[in-house]
Amino acid sequence: MTRKPTLLPVCPVCGGHQSTAVYRVEAAPVTCGSIFATPEEAKAVACGTIELHVCDSCGFVFNRTFDPALARIGAKYESSQAASAHFSAYARSLAFDWVKRLGLTGKTVLEIGCGRGEFLFELLRVGAGKAIGLDPLVGRPRIAAEVEDRLQLIAAAFDDDQIDIEADAVVCRHTLEHIWDVDGFLQLLARWARRNPDRVVLFEVPASERIFSECAFWDIYYEHCSYFTRASLSYAFAHAGFDVQSVVLAYDDQYLLLEARAAKSRAIAAAPRDVAAVRNSALVFGDRARHAIEQARRSMRALAQQGRLVIWQGAAKTVGFLTAIADPTSAVCAIDVNPQRHDMYLPGLGLEVTSPDKLKVLKPRNVVLMNPVYYAEVKSSLLATGSDARLFTVNQVCEGLESEVGE
Repeated sequence: MTRKPTLLPVCPVCGGHQSTAVYRVEAAPVTCGSIFATPEEAKAVACGTIELHVCDSCGFVFNRTFDPALARIGAKYESSQAASAHFSAYARSLAFDWVKRLGLTGKTVLEIGCGRGEFLFELLRVGAGKAIGLDPLVGRPRIAAEVEDRLQLIAAAFDDDQIDIEADAVVCRHTLEHIWDVDGFLQLLARWARRNPDRVVLFEVPASERIFSECAFWDIYYEHCSYFTRASLSYAFAHAGFDVQSVVLAYDDQYLLLEARAAKSRAIAAAPRDVAAVRNSALVFGDRARHAIEQARRSMRALAQQGRLVIWQGAAKTVGFLTAIADPTSAVCAIDVNPQRHDMYLPGLGLEVTSPDKLKVLKPRNVVLMNPVYYAEVKSSLLATGSDARLFTVNQVCEGLESEVGE
């Protein structure tokens, strides 16, 4: 089922009424992070339209057809990446940096969008005194018992009812891109931060510069209604009443890390200077993505003709990729290291997710890796299982593999 889209009238950051269409997906599953027990359940997930627009006033990119009510359908997220040694090392390093550099040892940290509380555990492990997590979909924490008395998880969103929570810092990782009313959310957070001038807010979001330059159309999901560049992220916080201390790239330039405090005085934030450049970058992405999708469709079919083809990652990127190319039959399954995803099915596609241990039985001829940052880790896993499968990145698939597959 695809609901007829309704165009939202204004930019969620600056309120501007003029925007330019960039990229469109007619029928995208409204949840890419969820998993389902049967292929029938997975295929029955509702679909919505993605229509990315770039604001002509501030350069912010957003899904103008986003429906928050529709996005909540089937939202049973299992988004943990803790099973990956590479990602876990990054999360530990980030927690250490924030706690030590910002003087949060012994202090209270509030995380908005905490999931199962895994990052809160890392913050406690490196010195935070107390951790509070907010998440409407909060799950049972998979953390050590010795920190349970210092950890509080609350099944709620950050709203007016939570404005009185006492903490020295807010952490918010990979949540802001799911929020439609960006300015409303950040203004509420600024009210919280202004109650104590020493409070710091720390955010992590996907870096849209990388999505646009890499033509990573597989990173466009219905849940992600907001797409931030370094400039638009900084402007969004300044517009809402923050003094932005820094915005830097991290994790192989895939993420943006922002550090900010409440501004001492409210001033009108100047719009980013490079709006025209951002707008052009977004438009170029839309044009390139259409060509990359056609090439990816051809490459996947060619790889599948050689023998069994599997995709390495059973989560959002795979759903975004296969939805865009509209050819879910090429791959026999998805491989994922997260045990919570094993023997489950991806939304919209009904594609099964299985363990790397099954490679010995599957004996794939080709493997497509959805995130190149894990290339070394995945290559090692293939060798450990005795697999002689050839490993391709999604980028190679989209650029063309005619010489490699003998077409």
